[in-house]
Amino acid sequence: MYQRLSLRGFLVVSATAFSSTSSMAQIVYEDESQKLTFGGDVELDINAQNTHSGENPIFFEGDIDRGDEFDQTGRILLDVSGERRSPTNNYARFKVQPLIQTNGDFGVDDAWLAIGSSQNLEIKIGRFEAFDLFPLGQDVFVGFSGDTSDSLYRDGQGYVYQAKEGRGRGGDSGQVMVSKRSGNLYGEVSTLFGDRTDLFDTDTYHGYRIDPDGEVKDSFIVRPVIAWSPGPWTLAAGLEANLVNDAVVDERGADISNRTGYGTRLSYNQGDWQLNTNLAYLDAYEETNLTLGFNALWRGFGVGYIHARNEIDDVKPINGEEVVFSTPGRYDIDTLYTSYHFADVLNIEDLSIYLGAYFGRIDHHQIDNLDDADRYGGRMRFKYLF
Repeated sequence: MYQRLSLRGFLVVSATAFSSTSSMAQIVYEDESQKLTFGGDVELDINAQNTHSGENPIFFEGDIDRGDEFDQTGRILLDVSGERRSPTNNYARFKVQPLIQTNGDFGVDDAWLAIGSSQNLEIKIGRFEAFDLFPLGQDVFVGFSGDTSDSLYRDGQGYVYQAKEGRGRGGDSGQVMVSKRSGNLYGEVSTLFGDRTDLFDTDTYHGYRIDPDGEVKDSFIVRPVIAWSPGPWTLAAGLEANLVNDAVVDERGADISNRTGYGTRLSYNQGDWQLNTNLAYLDAYEETNLTLGFNALWRGFGVGYIHARNEIDDVKPINGEEVVFSTPGRYDIDTLYTSYHFADVLNIEDLSIYLGAYFGRIDHHQIDNLDDADRYGGRMRFKYLF
């Protein structure tokens, strides 16, 4: 809880309890109608994993390039938030979170303005993440066999869909969201609009060249979600769909931006326990993806399992010396991950160490041996909230 103090020269440092979300200690300036907070965190990771380069398809044993990787990643996040309320309890809020990466790069996490009314109706504009339909729990280190991602499609690698293609923070895309809360019910309609070719991390889709004529249109993705939260339980469901026809086409003229996804989750959070069960389904052009996930957190110990099943109906036929990118048929991706949280290390408040590890494998029903595509790794994360 924040203490209420005058703006006449007093500061209060409020240390909030740490969870898997972005809780942090903060410096708060506050009076009866407005509040300004400053905070942030340092997150540094030491990683060791066995992986492959991801530049070639993994469905062909000779194309899998394995290797051991040892590196350090991380960033410093600065958080500046503000809020002002009217006498009728309407409000305007903002948040900006610049990031300084340990490799020297700069970026931004959240950057938004929200305007709300006393009827619990809010509109948010900027850069942010909408409601999470596929929470991973304490996801210190979660990787997938095939070098797949929850929001990047890489041809010839497999895909773990998690209902996050339209969730937000999509490159140069803009975002607007309208939400309302009424008792235990919460609903939102989020939009993501702009150039979404960055969804495809390669220049092919099922082996067909993407946008060979340079005629990409701006996409307009709509993502409605409704959630019911009685007590410690949360039941949520939603979908995401691109409403612009032929926003991204391949060399055949096929509309590969025609992607409609669905997601649902059942969560429990009370006392020492946090549980999530997630289900997501994507209907894409000549491909479907189904993902089931379960994770649990108890007293700092977390464990999770994700199963993804992909069906590819058609790929580009081989002609002469052309490279084969994908293989039709069904493949399954299984991932197991775990973590542990050491809180208040050396009795220093808000200083934590996390240990995380994962193992992932992929299996294609028409290929005998894909063992070289197995992935596994471990991470030690140092996190300090300020």
